[in-house]
Amino acid sequence: MAKRVGSWWIKDGIDGRRLEAEGFASTLGGLSQFDWTENHGDSGVLESDFVTTTGATQRSDNVDAMQMSSHGNPNEFLVWGGRVNASEAIDFGKSDLEIFATHACDLLEHTASNSVGRWIPAFSRLHYMLGFFNSSYSGGGQNSRGEWFARYAAYYFYWPLAFLFRIDMPVREAWAEANEIVEGSNVRWAYLRAEAPNAPTYNERLREAELTDPVTNRSFWTASGTC
Repeated sequence: MAKRVGSWWIKDGIDGRRLEAEGFASTLGGLSQFDWTENHGDSGVLESDFVTTTGATQRSDNVDAMQMSSHGNPNEFLVWGGRVNASEAIDFGKSDLEIFATHACDLLEHTASNSVGRWIPAFSRLHYMLGFFNSSYSGGGQNSRGEWFARYAAYYFYWPLAFLFRIDMPVREAWAEANEIVEGSNVRWAYLRAEAPNAPTYNERLREAELTDPVTNRSFWTASGTC
């Protein structure tokens, strides 16, 4: 069964945000192992896509992996006409979503006064939350961020020239590599990762069949690095 991927984006006058998100989904969607099933932009990006809302479908949970481009700060990211705050009823992965990648600035800042642990309640069965420790950029050389992430995370394992060379990279390394290509050294990529004794995720590959989800006896790990 093909894995489902999705893209969410709010341009705010910068079409590069759309290109980032759609580049991730379209690159993987070109492979038989993946289906690009969700694509939502601007006014189509709803709070209910991410927050449990009575009478609404949490569309981010209709995919296995997604990339979203929007504004953010350490405690929230913006949707159309609102925001999704770490204190809200977020259940990433309550039925499916394993990988949530976002361009939103500062979302995974981790300091003594504001621990990245504020996002732990948002993890239902989510494996990875990929983002940034500080500000990131859009609209210039960053347009291909999502495409590079997809290439390193899975595309280069399956692509037509795999008989010449094949890249088999963990999700966390693929995110770092993609951002090292498109961002300057003043930007820091980051991730928050959940794992359990029966569900190791440190070396998880996006290309792999769905793994056991970390839901009990979990531990959480964060890391960041210079782009």
